[in-house]
Amino acid sequence: MKNVLILNDFVSKGKIAARLMAPVLSYMDCEVFLLPTAMIANNFSLGGNAFFNIDPFIKESLINWTNLGIKFDLIFMGYIEDESQKEMIKDFIKSLDYKTTIVFDPIMGDDGSLYQGLDESKIENYKDLIEVADILIPNETEAKFLDLDIRKLTENGKKIITTSANTNDKSCIIYNDGRQTIIPYEKLDLKVGGTGDLFDGLFIGYLLKDFKMIEAINQTSQDIIKILLANERENPGAREINIEKYLTLIGC
Repeated sequence: MKNVLILNDFVSKGKIAARLMAPVLSYMDCEVFLLPTAMIANNFSLGGNAFFNIDPFIKESLINWTNLGIKFDLIFMGYIEDESQKEMIKDFIKSLDYKTTIVFDPIMGDDGSLYQGLDESKIENYKDLIEVADILIPNETEAKFLDLDIRKLTENGKKIITTSANTNDKSCIIYNDGRQTIIPYEKLDLKVGGTGDLFDGLFIGYLLKDFKMIEAINQTSQDIIKILLANERENPGAREINIEKYLTLIGC
């Protein structure tokens, strides 16, 4: 089994973020090390929220796993709380004495705006984390806030997957690795929380099964459509994905 470290928020209400990614990756034969970057009461879209920062636990866990000789085949960075946490995670990654893959989804907004409760400091912290990432997975909104220099990033060996993009009025995913590949998909008329997290989990799972990048993106997109349609069929109007019920639809 491949070891995957998930650095992402744990949301108490709702199957999103780390709570959605972990069962997907476990089903795809990964050993999941879940390290919450924050305890959050609920999805940002609900408005009011509550946060609890657990930096001491993060620091002690990373030290403990290092002392135990645990190595990660892939490290995923999602929601990062603040500057001190960002620096702690950057320092950990830079201290690694082995090669791993760093995947970063700069979770901070959608539909043209930042999530409620987040501000410009989040953008600056995420810009700084790009340095240690191998693969970036922003949605179109996040890519614009980060003002990504695609050419420079790909020249430095980074790969960028821009989700929820739109080209010629058609929904697509844009993959850049020095060459741009547009991967169209059928956008469903559904508003369901956690689809970005589902993309992250599935994509990572396929990547660790040695799928090539575009193959992993394509298979991930196909799986998401199957899961969302099944979820809507059995729970019309649902705003979340009952992911455990649909793990068998994953095409691995």
